[in-house]
Amino acid sequence: MDEPIGVVPFVVIEAGNDGAGVGAKLGAESVGVGFERQNISRGAGDFIFVAGATALASALPPWVADGGVQKLLARLKDPEVRARIKKELVGDHPDWENLYYDCGGAAGVLISSVQKPDLKSFEGKTVDGVAKAWKKSPEDTLMDFVLADNAQTGAIYFMASEEDLRTGLSQTWTSIGLDANEMSLDGPTYEPHTHPRAFGSMPRFLGHYVRDEHLLPLEAAIRKITSLPAQREHLDSRGLLKPGYFADITIFDPATLIDHATFTKPDQLSTGIDFAIVNGQVEYDHGKVTGAAAGKVLRGRGWQSSAK
Repeated sequence: MDEPIGVVPFVVIEAGNDGAGVGAKLGAESVGVGFERQNISRGAGDFIFVAGATALASALPPWVADGGVQKLLARLKDPEVRARIKKELVGDHPDWENLYYDCGGAAGVLISSVQKPDLKSFEGKTVDGVAKAWKKSPEDTLMDFVLADNAQTGAIYFMASEEDLRTGLSQTWTSIGLDANEMSLDGPTYEPHTHPRAFGSMPRFLGHYVRDEHLLPLEAAIRKITSLPAQREHLDSRGLLKPGYFADITIFDPATLIDHATFTKPDQLSTGIDFAIVNGQVEYDHGKVTGAAAGKVLRGRGWQSSAK
């Protein structure tokens, strides 16, 4: 999607809003108008859920992680450093995103995945819930949990509002994306408390927001998850049903498509999907994988082979 001469393309990746600052409703509307006035081609990749996921250690001020994990763990054992962290956690900061504060504190931070077996019982509980079990302050609990699991804990952060989410999704210039990892339903890679985006993002968007809530027409919604992101990422010959294009196709029933994954049970498959076709090969057929593996690595325009 080449821009006209004199128009500056601008794309915000994984746009969202936080619970303590200015929400996406004001941001999406005012940013759109501002970009138009300045002749900037605006765009944003939006998210389907009111909560995001990353490491529990990401709730700490960023300077705590300077130098790597071992430096982080060492700092969390220093009483003076811990006192400074406590003070910084309870307020907003202009130079870094305070996830803990944006979630309204410990009650808005959910433990999603734990590495050490003796901490597994806390998966699916909030930091506030762990604090009550440990009889510690929420801030001490946060730091001690990161220490106990060697900074390997995953967490879900409830930091957005439904109103702001709907406003962002309804903008004509937002596309839909997600950064979920591949997830198995069994075996050693199975994570029972991961983020529901892995199995529910697009069915939730099309089934809940488009069909049930009438947030936007189905055709416009399909564009948000196919041709628009493909054009923005310059994925040549993808995102449209056209002769000569790669056949990446999902066949679904718009009347029944819906997600079932939740934050407490994120491993529930969506329903209403008949086929998933990747590069012309059927990989998913009415609830079963076929064994085909037709996917390819898609590299950006700046990629250069290391081979000489």
